Amino acid sequence: MRETLRDENYTNFIEGKRVVLVGPAEYLSKLKLGEEIDSFDIVIRVNRGMELISKYESSVGNRTDILYNCLIDSPDNGGNIDITEWKKKGVKWVSTIPKSDFNGVCKSEDLHRMVKPKHVEKIKCNFNFHIMNYKAYGMLNTLLGCRANTGYSAIFDLLTHKCKELFVTGFSFYLDAFTKGYKDGCERNEDIFAQQCFVSKRHNQNAQWSHLKAYSKGSNILKFDPVLQYILEMDEFSREKFNYDFSVHTD
Repeated sequence: MRETLRDENYTNFIEGKRVVLVGPAEYLSKLKLGEEIDSFDIVIRVNRGMELISKYESSVGNRTDILYNCLIDSPDNGGNIDITEWKKKGVKWVSTIPKSDFNGVCKSEDLHRMVKPKHVEKIKCNFNFHIMNYKAYGMLNTLLGCRANTGYSAIFDLLTHKCKELFVTGFSFYLDAFTKGYKDGCERNEDIFAQQCFVSKRHNQNAQWSHLKAYSKGSNILKFDPVLQYILEMDEFSREKFNYDFSVHTD
């Protein structure tokens, strides 16, 4: 039997749907895409993204159908694994990525050593649970030459599962900060945290930007908010060169 890279139950949930993937980049708080985000068939957030809803609903929307979370229970990573809150917010699927080494080599669907098995068991008891196929994750990492971020991995995991449209918003490859409040409880604030992520060797942002820049040119499924589209059209991956004119979005 030919091996598939798809989780068929996950495919059944996503196939043919208009899907939006919402990231935590600060620029999203300057747009008013909340209603548009909530109009999609499936709304997906990353790690601590649901924590931004109460303060930025007009920008980030309200719904959450799928949560992509690294499942590392700390404010620096996936945030608090709060089953009750996730259920209250309407989450139907919790998705994650398998572990890999520093260079992105992935050999099994085992999870990161910092993921607590007791949390995984609780998640499985309360939600549908999906792990990105380890071969697909490994192939993506090979193309990048590094470990893909959870949110970036989600893009290609979702495309594998046959969504009709994938609208990506709130991703800047750390050319700006995290949205204020996203890193509450961390020793570093959102700006310093993002600056350090920008130069990460483990999750090479230039490699991920270059890959999406090239990949998206051949896709009729991927769509982006105007800021991310601008980022992908930049000639040089540079924080100094990121000077998007947000005045065009003022009422």
